Amino acid sequence: MVVVWAAVLLVTVLRGTGAQEPAGYEGCYVDQADRNFQNEKWDGQLTNDRCVSHCRDTGYPYAATEFTFQCFCGTEAEYNNLPAAVADSDCSTDCTGNSGEKCGGAWRMSVYAVVALKNEIRLVGGDRDEEGRVEVRTYNTKDWGTVCSDGFDMDDARVACNMLGLGDPEYIRDTSYFGQGIGDIKMADLGCGGHESSLFDCSYDTQGTHSCSHGDDVGLVCDGVLSVGAIIGIVIGVLAVIIIAVTIACICCQKNKTPGHVVTAPAPVGGVPAPVGGAPVMVHTTNAMMYPQAGNATFMQQGVAFPMQQTVAYGQPAQPAAQFPPPPTYDQAAKPAVGQPYPQ
Repeated sequence: MVVVWAAVLLVTVLRGTGAQEPAGYEGCYVDQADRNFQNEKWDGQLTNDRCVSHCRDTGYPYAATEFTFQCFCGTEAEYNNLPAAVADSDCSTDCTGNSGEKCGGAWRMSVYAVVALKNEIRLVGGDRDEEGRVEVRTYNTKDWGTVCSDGFDMDDARVACNMLGLGDPEYIRDTSYFGQGIGDIKMADLGCGGHESSLFDCSYDTQGTHSCSHGDDVGLVCDGVLSVGAIIGIVIGVLAVIIIAVTIACICCQKNKTPGHVVTAPAPVGGVPAPVGGAPVMVHTTNAMMYPQAGNATFMQQGVAFPMQQTVAYGQPAQPAAQFPPPPTYDQAAKPAVGQPYPQ
């Protein structure tokens, strides 16, 4: 018992006090100038869990923290090419986001497998997201495995497609479509009723209890469905088109608008008849008063139409004929031509 508690205390001292490590710790490894994991992100609030979450969000199966603020994401191939692990005590640098835990060290990286947060399913090897070889893994594990085609029917396919967030299944494919998987065959002889929310809720045989091989790996094609992001994008696009169309229509209306407005002819007032036929009259605006053309009409003042008691047609005033003064008379004859004497 003393030995066990001593070991626990030693691990706590080496890996940080009071810190809870994310699952999937693989060990401490020597890094190099040509990085072991190529994808890098600097994080001023780095913790091991933040790095693992970042690598999970970007689709990498491995994460590594190094030198307090560096997060690296690695592929399966990069992890398999790592040299042998070194002592955990080499990864002893405090994380910038939590000094109580360690984020690798100088040219030392603490490596974590990005394990499943729940029972998961994926499609591999297809040309689009809705098709591929069916692979699954269980909560808190890192290794994916395949599903055997023995006993796999449309009820099983419907549960798989729904678990993926897709529509109903279109086709069940054999391994010639999407290739053979690797690792364990996680499920065989599935017995779903079609209503389950997960393949893991169905009855199935696990590794070691079936006779399937990777030549029996099942593939699947599901109907695609619009994601929430795609639906939001479509709605925003439609609203943008409507707003643009309304804006253009308003601009066109403003350009075509003529000054003045039409008011309805009022009933006769004071013996003055309304316009013939009760036709509306166009009133042209100056300031507060609106002046009609000749004939019976109305005028507007402060938004109210008033009948005009008398209207007068104003024509152009008569203009007198143009008068030009006669040319002046001269008492003396015009100047004689050159060489002629002036008259006496």
